[in-house]
Amino acid sequence: MTDVIRFATRYMKGDEDIKKSIVKFAGEKLLCKAFPSSKRSVEALSHLEQMACISVRMPLEFNLRSRDMEKTLVERHLRVCLHVDPQFETAITIAPSEPLLAEASSLIMSNPAFDLPSCLLKELENRGLDKGNRGELIGMALCIMARDAAVKELEDRVIPVSKFIQELVASSDQILNSKPVCARTAQEAQLTFENTFCHSNIFFNHFVKFRDRGVINQQYLWRLIARGAAGLCADFQFGIDIVIPFLFRDRRLCRVNVSALFIQCKNDGSFQSIPRQYLFDMMNPYDIQFFDEKETDPVPVIRMVFALASPDAKVVVLKCPGRTQPSREGSYKAKFLADKYTSFDIWCAKASNKTFRPVKEEDIFQKLLLRFRIFPDVYEEKMTKGLRNATRSMNPGTAVHPAHYCNYAPLDPD
Repeated sequence: MTDVIRFATRYMKGDEDIKKSIVKFAGEKLLCKAFPSSKRSVEALSHLEQMACISVRMPLEFNLRSRDMEKTLVERHLRVCLHVDPQFETAITIAPSEPLLAEASSLIMSNPAFDLPSCLLKELENRGLDKGNRGELIGMALCIMARDAAVKELEDRVIPVSKFIQELVASSDQILNSKPVCARTAQEAQLTFENTFCHSNIFFNHFVKFRDRGVINQQYLWRLIARGAAGLCADFQFGIDIVIPFLFRDRRLCRVNVSALFIQCKNDGSFQSIPRQYLFDMMNPYDIQFFDEKETDPVPVIRMVFALASPDAKVVVLKCPGRTQPSREGSYKAKFLADKYTSFDIWCAKASNKTFRPVKEEDIFQKLLLRFRIFPDVYEEKMTKGLRNATRSMNPGTAVHPAHYCNYAPLDPD
């Protein structure tokens, strides 16, 4: 790791050729082997080496089923062990924010031979990886794939916000031409998405896992941009799962110039193609403390909901609500009602190529969204129906299947 830090210093001062060689050096340290530059060499990467690349870009959390992989990542692939209990039974490991390692990984993962969804699916099917209760892992994967596509096309690591949206959402024209659902001034209310964010730029190549809700504030997020990082929110974070900070007015790196894309993921079939306003309300930038309470000049923000398990594919851009009752004749009708902040709200239904541009094979994403859980799988894995029901009867009253009630209060068939 010391060698990587030393070379990172040279990286900041070097020309493009030197930078490329240093990134490849970081990739060799990460993989503990020669840098895979060709399609064939990327195809030859083992599953563990692929996971080493992914883990420096996404904050993966392993369980006991992948403990051997986790140990190897620490031993050979620059994962960091933070804590081991005195009995050596459990360990806490992380892949800390290392922009240079993430850049090396992104270079490897941009090769067409690297299949991020398939690699994640293989590990999820082994149940050794936590994808989050709401599909946050899939949400991060979509954002990283969109970012990589934009960087590859523009040949620039700093990408316009509009370009990122184009690579993320399939029907992006309606977003770029939309107006805000709420606006702070009449002037901002008349600007389209494309005009509002015409000078805004995103710079990130990896995600970090927040452990403190207070990080979601302009004061800290501008520092995250300096590291090329976006954020996966802390466990039990209210109303928001993913934060991608960006510079709003220009490329000046300072607190007042930081805006953000807020994303809430849903892996629940009850959230379908019809938007639910309260989910966006839960991402109020003042309530989540992105803006300080006394902020008087808030920059516009973007809020998105990924309804990943929706049966129907659809992209909906929310519009400013109109009057619910006609005004009385002769009464004054205000043309504009100011809000405390300006926001563009977008509802993305279903992990489909009709919704998200990075989705190439829908079947893989549908499998990624399956909930690999101990329950009810512990019952379904039994060989016969009788054995499955007997196992359910040993856990009474915990689910709606009749076998959970057969021994003490059978369900009325009517």
